[in-house]
Amino acid sequence: MPRSPKGGARCVRIPLDLRVASRATIGTRGVASAMREALHSGLEEAVRETETPGAVAYVGDLHQTYLDAATGLRQVIPEPLPAGTSTVYDVASLTKCVATTTAVLMLCHDGAMDLDQPASELVPIPAFGAFTVRHLLTHTAGLVPGLPYYRSAVTIDEMLQRYAARGLDHPPGTQRRYSDVGFMILGRAVELTAHDSLDMFCARRIFKPLAMNQTTFNPPGGSAYTCAATEACAWRGKVMVGAVHDENAYAVGGVAGHAGLFSTAQDLGRFCRALLGGELLPEHVLAQALSFGQVAFYPWQGLGWNLDPWPTSVNGFLPARTAFGHTGWTGCSLWLDRASGLFAILLANTCHPARTKRDNKTLRRVFHTAVAREFYPHRTNTHTGLDRLLWEQFRTLRGKRIALLTHHAAVDQLGRPILDVLGLEPRVKVALLYSPEHGFHGQAEAGQKVDSESGEIPLISLYGNRSRPTAHELKDIDLFVVDLQDVGARYYTYPHTMLECMRACADARIPMLVLDRPNPLGGNVLEGPIASDTSHAVCCAPVPIRHGMTIGELALFLRGRALSGSGGLDLAISALDSWQPERLFAECDLPWIPPSPNIPSPQTALLYVGTCLFEGTNLNEGRGTETPFQIIGAPWLAAETIIRDIGPGLRTGCSLEPVIYTPKAMPGKASSPTYCDRQCNGIRIRVRDPHKVRAFTLTVALLDAIRKRHPEQFAWKRSFDVLAGSDTLRKHIETGASVERIIASCQAGLDAFRRARPR
Repeated sequence: MPRSPKGGARCVRIPLDLRVASRATIGTRGVASAMREALHSGLEEAVRETETPGAVAYVGDLHQTYLDAATGLRQVIPEPLPAGTSTVYDVASLTKCVATTTAVLMLCHDGAMDLDQPASELVPIPAFGAFTVRHLLTHTAGLVPGLPYYRSAVTIDEMLQRYAARGLDHPPGTQRRYSDVGFMILGRAVELTAHDSLDMFCARRIFKPLAMNQTTFNPPGGSAYTCAATEACAWRGKVMVGAVHDENAYAVGGVAGHAGLFSTAQDLGRFCRALLGGELLPEHVLAQALSFGQVAFYPWQGLGWNLDPWPTSVNGFLPARTAFGHTGWTGCSLWLDRASGLFAILLANTCHPARTKRDNKTLRRVFHTAVAREFYPHRTNTHTGLDRLLWEQFRTLRGKRIALLTHHAAVDQLGRPILDVLGLEPRVKVALLYSPEHGFHGQAEAGQKVDSESGEIPLISLYGNRSRPTAHELKDIDLFVVDLQDVGARYYTYPHTMLECMRACADARIPMLVLDRPNPLGGNVLEGPIASDTSHAVCCAPVPIRHGMTIGELALFLRGRALSGSGGLDLAISALDSWQPERLFAECDLPWIPPSPNIPSPQTALLYVGTCLFEGTNLNEGRGTETPFQIIGAPWLAAETIIRDIGPGLRTGCSLEPVIYTPKAMPGKASSPTYCDRQCNGIRIRVRDPHKVRAFTLTVALLDAIRKRHPEQFAWKRSFDVLAGSDTLRKHIETGASVERIIASCQAGLDAFRRARPR
């Protein structure tokens, strides 16, 4: 069996500025006011779009409050009452993180509990010996989410005995399944360990020290007049105001580890500041609770907290790897960013007056999108299609025999190779592996034939003797999966290999699933001519050189263009999350693993859009150096003169420097580079502002200047027209067309492509 490429893959984490990047940091009162208005507008839009009665939001960090606002009503029936910033809300499952998790972590730090202690040692029910405190905090105990035992049980002990008698749905530590029951057990464990009721322990250790004076279980009778209403409950025969909505918590007296807490946005702001500032828990305790990846098969689960949120989920988000939070069924959510100190609290009663119109997903998405625009304008926490597969716990793959086209750069956000990730689900059978150019391990240089390998899982190269799976190979396959990191330039051969697999699957009637990955060049900027000659692996589709599509969008495009007459292909995409087309790879907070030996960084990929064209000339394009595609040269090049010929408008986002270098043979990268062992006069291209780089424009300008300055030495290779997609670009340059005219000639095609491409 081919081993996962751990040793040979170089994983580079792109550094990010983890400070809050808000406009308020400029420090002017007008900007702060504009931000507050934008956040308030986001809150109002969220309420309006979901027809929620009202909501309260509090956004701040350790030192500032950016928004403390209310909108709409706290009650619609029996009479309308306005929501205010001091309105008390039933925060539902925020009880789990604010009260129960904090209490458990405190007791563990005190030495009274241990995370790996069997739960039966804390709550004396023998069946609970099968799982630990850690299992309960991470929702991996194997427990049912919850059952309506409120109809008959009236004490927490009676209810827990009922759950114990029911048994587990799956062995502990094998699946992550959100469960109220686990936190009921934890709440009772806190009581028995602390010799105190859960509400009194939390008041003594958490709420009173932080002056969270409106935070409590079972609000006193008078305070019900300041509480937001929840559902008009048929079982209880009334609109719930000041009494917990959750039926199981209500049945056992309103105090439980999973629900029952009431609070205000301002009180929760105090909690957030204390938690982030180290007042509640020591730094190392919080760090352990929020350690990413502690549940291998669901790394987004911390101890009691959700980590690294997915913006398209129902939970709300801050777009940062260091964000953590939780939600409540009634419409509440709480998200904090450990790196920046930012937090965003949203309290609502979407279930009032009835749950039929409850739309927590839209409410949170609209509000948190407004927060993200203000505080995270230049970065996000992108999740790949492979991450989504894991997040969905492999539901589309379970019980299937799959063929997999992939390579070493197909890793999850922890940097784990795809075979290791798929190995977390025993019900997935990888029957065949296919590799593209550069091989499964990514160590073969461009154009090098890659051999197949035998083993427990056969590894078949689709670059060399053949380019397509055979019908015989696919006859017992249930699903063909593709996971490839493309570089965003038309010359790359991975889309061609995927296209050949698509054709084979269409012929064999095998469905295909493409695990999407970001285009490292973003999706908004398009460059270069639309290819007319698409008969080559380096130019297989009528797309621009910089095409702006993800690998999933490429698959959809190719199906529509190349397979429309073949009966079609059953194609699905495991979609990206938290990726925006304006984002370059460095803004996605993902590990970069060079997809081929000569694309060592995202900046190289950015320049490759243009400088790959030098492969079609008699210049060295940087192969045989440590900076391929970032340097061009030849022994005869008048580098300084050429640089002077390139005006500032043709080198946007870049600087050009003369350099003397000698290309060397580099096994696995460039065994025989142009001008090997000969001293070259070169031009080094340095990226200064990636968003402004237009590598195709720069390259056309360089080609034009070099050809004019060196008419005797400069020469085209036949491969230039293949790379360019036709002979048009070469002829434009040869006939003396200006760079500006050449670039302008591409625009109509780019505009049409932009309208037609998948999005």
